[in-house]
Amino acid sequence: MAEKNERRLELLLGRRVQAPDGRVVGRLQEFRAEREHDYYVVTEYSIGPGALIERLAVRHLGFTLPGRVHGYRVRWDQLDIEDPDHPRLTCAVDELERIRVPRRSKKHAA
Repeated sequence: MAEKNERRLELLLGRRVQAPDGRVVGRLQEFRAEREHDYYVVTEYSIGPGALIERLAVRHLGFTLPGRVHGYRVRWDQLDIEDPDHPRLTCAVDELERIRVPRRSKKHAA
């Protein structure tokens, strides 16, 4: 039997994350965890298209997207995952750390 504080995180990947006002912030793309003794503890989540680009390491290949693309890094305590089908932020969006993806420069756009 799973402990009360254990979660199946793979079930959260791709889920839409809502802000406290009900607005969709983005999809959960990744989570990071650190080992503590015999178990792992989630330290942060990554949300949005910028998080997906970072996860796939596309920016390191020199690929950029037109327009503004961003995502968010969310501390473990800023996301309520009690209902894995409907993860919700526990804070305002402007309290989150933004992930910025470089814009396509005009000299590379053709």
